Amino acid sequence: MFTEELTAIREAEEQSEAIKKNVKTEVKRMIEAAKAEAEEILDKEETQAKEIYDSLIREGMDEADSEYEAAIEKAHIDADNMVKAAEAKKDKVIDHIVERIVRSGVNS
Repeated sequence: MFTEELTAIREAEEQSEAIKKNVKTEVKRMIEAAKAEAEEILDKEETQAKEIYDSLIREGMDEADSEYEAAIEKAHIDADNMVKAAEAKKDKVIDHIVERIVRSGVNS
């Protein structure tokens, strides 16, 4: 009877070891699966983040180009206005200079 109990205990220990081994194997498999899934998620999120980044960069560049073009157009308009204002005053300035030259020639 003692040998039967000892055999039963050994069998139980062997089953326990087999269960432990199976659990360790299953845990390793689950960890590897979780790592693989995490890598997939990370890759997907990195791709999405890059797409958002690229989109924002394009949007910023478009906005900067638009503002640049508007500033250049305004500078051209301002320059044209200055030229027109200078041309409008040109005749008065020439008349004034001629008058001063004539006066200085008469007074000499």
